[in-house]
Amino acid sequence: MILKTLSSVMVLAVCLFSRALAGDPVGEWATQGYLARVRITPCASADGALCGTITWLWEPLDKNGAKVRDANNPVPALRTRALIGLDMLEGLRPASADLWANGKIYNPENGKTYSASMTLRSHDILEVQGCVLFVCSKQIWRRAESVCTDAPIAPSS
Repeated sequence: MILKTLSSVMVLAVCLFSRALAGDPVGEWATQGYLARVRITPCASADGALCGTITWLWEPLDKNGAKVRDANNPVPALRTRALIGLDMLEGLRPASADLWANGKIYNPENGKTYSASMTLRSHDILEVQGCVLFVCSKQIWRRAESVCTDAPIAPSS
């Protein structure tokens, strides 16, 4: 009887722990189209906000073999910084159980920054939204480990 009760308690604990993890977007995410990976972590400000840094690019080198840079940044002095290591999500604060809002997202493809929110649809699916005024765009990101175990290898020429 004690063994059966202990077993039931352990199953319940695993279920509760799994649900708690489902509401946590911290980790490595593959962007839509798997062009990049972004690591979401608590911001350095330690106020409960989340930030995201580009950790991997499908094409990390330009046509000259140099690191891909933030060439579209509106600030000329920032156009030489590498995209890998770039902070692109900033200040997303918890708004409800699976929603983080009132943050910013930087799009290196056009050099623009948008207001941002993200909704954890499941443990492995994150909806990221960027808005300017009333126009919004959404992307679905997937946990990197759920997409594949290793980074894809580009075909050789």
